[in-house]
Amino acid sequence: MIDFNEVYVFIKIVEAGSFVGASKQLNMPPTTVSRKIQNLEDALGVRLLQRSTRKLHLTDTGQQYFENCQQSLASIEEATTLASQSRSMPTGVLRITSPTDFAINYLQPWINDFLGFYPDVQIELEVTDRYVNLIEERIDIAFRTGELKDSSLIARRIGPKPIVFCASPEYLKKAGKPTSFDDLNQHDCIIMGRNLKNQYWRFMDEEGEISVPINGRYAVDNMQLIVESACNGLGIAQIPLPLAVEHLKKGELVQVLAGASTPKQSVYIIYPSHKHLARNVRTFIDHVIVSTTPQAPWENQ
Repeated sequence: MIDFNEVYVFIKIVEAGSFVGASKQLNMPPTTVSRKIQNLEDALGVRLLQRSTRKLHLTDTGQQYFENCQQSLASIEEATTLASQSRSMPTGVLRITSPTDFAINYLQPWINDFLGFYPDVQIELEVTDRYVNLIEERIDIAFRTGELKDSSLIARRIGPKPIVFCASPEYLKKAGKPTSFDDLNQHDCIIMGRNLKNQYWRFMDEEGEISVPINGRYAVDNMQLIVESACNGLGIAQIPLPLAVEHLKKGELVQVLAGASTPKQSVYIIYPSHKHLARNVRTFIDHVIVSTTPQAPWENQ
């Protein structure tokens, strides 16, 4: 029968690179470490390690055994951590980043509730429309739309992101109402970004996705300012539906190209890894998932 304490010692020897290094980490005499490995090899009936005076080497069987056991040990340690954390309330600083419009309309109410539930948690929120590198900037959670650039991150979809095209009644009275994609080339389009050149809006037709070139006199990398600019008559804007709803109801904006189909976009909550998540991070993720299930709040608008 396998003694799992001996398996644990084997993993630590390989990770330390020597019997002596493992004995120091385990606070165990080198003779005891050696004996446990001998017992494990006898029980398995295979050689795991080739010993030498200077360095140890894994056999092929030992390498495979180590990789499998190390992965299993990591799972056990994570399960143990989660079980331990489940008995305690989340604490500590939680660092979050979000686009401005999303933070104002949806994230802030979730934070209000979360801080009320968990008085020992502190939150640092960076509201920005720029791309934030989670690893380099030590961010725990981000909210994003579109494609995920970094495959090492975990992305959980929390809802769709419908898009509408809008302009003020004053602008449409002056410039006319576009009736097709091609008409956009004759209009001032308010551009999300930092420059006016080589800009496109994407649509879907029966053949798939198409890119329609647009022109404009104003580019800005903040969605709240785009909405305000559209209301003030600067041109046609591409706006997430939740941000446009109230302005459409008030008549401050009018939807154009209502039948146009755009590539489907979604809103995601992003975090570095499933493994070894801090209690406060995991709890906040769960809080968001509950808040967007079965429907995200913006789907009811």
